[in-house]
Amino acid sequence: MLLPLEAFRGVFALVIVLHHLKINTFIHTSNFIQNGGLVVDFFFVLSGFIIAYNYLGKINSKKEIITFQKKRFYRLYPLHLLTLIIFIFIEVLKLLAIKYTTFEPTYLPFDSFNNYYSLASNFFLLHGWYGWSYNLPSWSISTEFYTYLIFALIIYKFPNQNRIFYLLIFLSLVIFLLEHYGLALLENIIYPTRCIYSFFIGVLTYYFFSQYSKEINHILPLILLMLSIIFISKSHNLAMNYRYIFAPLVFALTIFFTANLKKNNFYYKILSNKFFVYLGSISYGIYMIHFAIIWFFRQISRFLFNVSEDDNILIFDTNLSLFLTIFLLSLVIFLSHISLHYFESKFRIKSKRSF
Repeated sequence: MLLPLEAFRGVFALVIVLHHLKINTFIHTSNFIQNGGLVVDFFFVLSGFIIAYNYLGKINSKKEIITFQKKRFYRLYPLHLLTLIIFIFIEVLKLLAIKYTTFEPTYLPFDSFNNYYSLASNFFLLHGWYGWSYNLPSWSISTEFYTYLIFALIIYKFPNQNRIFYLLIFLSLVIFLLEHYGLALLENIIYPTRCIYSFFIGVLTYYFFSQYSKEINHILPLILLMLSIIFISKSHNLAMNYRYIFAPLVFALTIFFTANLKKNNFYYKILSNKFFVYLGSISYGIYMIHFAIIWFFRQISRFLFNVSEDDNILIFDTNLSLFLTIFLLSLVIFLSHISLHYFESKFRIKSKRSF
């Protein structure tokens, strides 16, 4: 049941890489990749679904809350800390470059959104609750970590859990709408609102799946996947907050019906292919590592090879740009493989031994 969903996680992580890569290819100029940041909301819905699948009704004591949150910590924090250290190193490089060369960075070191306050927030996974900084994609990890805690507390404390889930979704809708219509003080909490809204839609999606699951063929799941792709591609026609409101609903339907696929179905077999499932297993590494690789690639291209830019997009020869895109995707996948087997897995083993 979860294998096709794992494939979604891997493929959509690569969409995020392409979204941030900004090289002049037909891939980057497609609306789907231009609007690709919206797949983060797909991750939130999927995360809510999978967490509910594993833990709904199974957190019954304070000790189990602590156990649950420690497992989330060991899953998320080590790679977050490693990538944070890399971005601190980048800020130090900027300092040295300013002192000893004529290099002028776009943003001053340890300034703007990468200031010392943001640095402290990053260490405590709080940075995503007001914006983004350092390793940009990690904002979602920050919001998700504490959303896990909210989930665990609800499961433990409230017998009528679904009512609380609906309430959180409703409050998120209110925040989206108030901010959209001009309440500026809510602007900085749109990030955690996206996570809470989508995550608990995912939790409720699993609840309905557990009550009404029925094996189906490939037609409806394929249609809904296409609708998800079309929605992302056309989402620039909607106001930002309306994207965040409607996209998770489409994603939830896609996840619900894909989870109901018959195992002997050809679409199930495609999504359960070893390569796609493995991409899913390294998706966290893909998501967390790629931004640093892209940063170094952009600096080398701009300052060593004088590659020109147009609206922040690097301009290469057509064939070279496609080759570089494939190469960088391959490099991200390779480094994510290394990260999983030689870094992340050590902390997962520690997590299992600790509880």
